[in-house]
Amino acid sequence: MSTNRWRGLAYLGAVLCGYALFLLITLPAYWADWLVSRASHNAVRIQQPEGTLWGGSGNLVFQSVGQERMQTRIAWSIQPLWLFTGKLQAHLSSRDAGSPLNATLRIGYRHFSISDVDAAVPASVLSAFNPAVDLVAPSGRLQITAQQATLTPAGLDGGLQLTWLGAGARMGGLNEVGDYRLVVNGRGPTAELRIETLRGDVGLTAQGEWQTQGEGLLRLTGNVTPGNREQNLRPLLTMLNIQNNNGQYNWTFINRIPAARFFGASP
Repeated sequence: MSTNRWRGLAYLGAVLCGYALFLLITLPAYWADWLVSRASHNAVRIQQPEGTLWGGSGNLVFQSVGQERMQTRIAWSIQPLWLFTGKLQAHLSSRDAGSPLNATLRIGYRHFSISDVDAAVPASVLSAFNPAVDLVAPSGRLQITAQQATLTPAGLDGGLQLTWLGAGARMGGLNEVGDYRLVVNGRGPTAELRIETLRGDVGLTAQGEWQTQGEGLLRLTGNVTPGNREQNLRPLLTMLNIQNNNGQYNWTFINRIPAARFFGASP
């Protein structure tokens, strides 16, 4: 093959690579909605997207059974250079005073990490991920904070806090009963769990752990002190089969959530 022909093929290849790179860089923002909705099984959407996949904005919507649970305007930026490490890093932010959001996500093969997370959402968004939550119809706000946490099939490293502010529920007519916090402290194959009461009429405490490997056994043991809200709490306590023990209601929660499940792998 002549030198001129090789040169022509090289030039054509460079043009095609450049065009493919141009298409990749200018991917429209609606691809972000496609990726998010696919990953969340349509529980989360990005509506009215603007910009590109790498830097844009849109309405972050949580939905369940066709009903919107929350909508807030967010902005995102994705750093393409991280793709050369086999990971995708994105920063999310929102200036909405009602649903503030600041977080950095890093996603790779069997790897998911969050850092500098400070976000708040209505408690009702939980039904977007589990429609059974509608039976309780929780109210109040969920505040999520985390400095650094990394999840892999080998376990969870780092910690996060989930605070339920102004906790309440439509079941039993429970208006605001207090503020409660779930603390998760991951140490590889074992994550320590703790629930504490920050304030309120109803006392709630629990301790337990999550064995991330194998079957992913998660076990929490705690008690509820209903105070003057016992009558309102009774329907919920009965549904959860929590029994009265001299004014305190002791409970145990057991589930199996292997870390490998989050990555589509078998435990």
